[in-house]
Amino acid sequence: MSKKILVAYASRAGSTAEVAEEVGRVLRESGAVVDVRPCKEVRDTKGYDAVVIGTAVRMGKLLPEAVKFTNKYSEDLEKVPTAYFTLGLAMKEDTPENREKAYGFLKPLEEIHEAFDKEVFGGTMDHSKLSPMLRFMAKRDKDGILAEGDYRNWEAIRVWAASLAEKLGE
Repeated sequence: MSKKILVAYASRAGSTAEVAEEVGRVLRESGAVVDVRPCKEVRDTKGYDAVVIGTAVRMGKLLPEAVKFTNKYSEDLEKVPTAYFTLGLAMKEDTPENREKAYGFLKPLEEIHEAFDKEVFGGTMDHSKLSPMLRFMAKRDKDGILAEGDYRNWEAIRVWAASLAEKLGE
């Protein structure tokens, strides 16, 4: 019998949603039944054999809906394997220092419920999708921290999703 997995995500500009869809696709290929939903649209987590929670990191913080989701469903999450992933500019370059920093962003979720697996990925920066204030700041970024670009490593995302399927017995 196939495992039923929920991939819940919090996204502002769509790149975390795209990664959540890809994680769901890879899990489906392994034989799982997968629902991919924004955290705000999930009404119940009962009936799932595992939950994957993904969120963007903005200004050094997880999106609040991911933290609220984890709090709201913490009792259910205690009963099933739960994995976390983040996307953010801290992982523009995959270095040990950047990984350590990016994993630190997961602390608010880990304090609610410890994940059986977690991963961090580079995100995207598209100035046209920013609020006027953030766009103003990004355009004046002299260090290139907020440089436009897609820093997602799709192969690493697929490898991680496949490893989740293996760990979950799919």
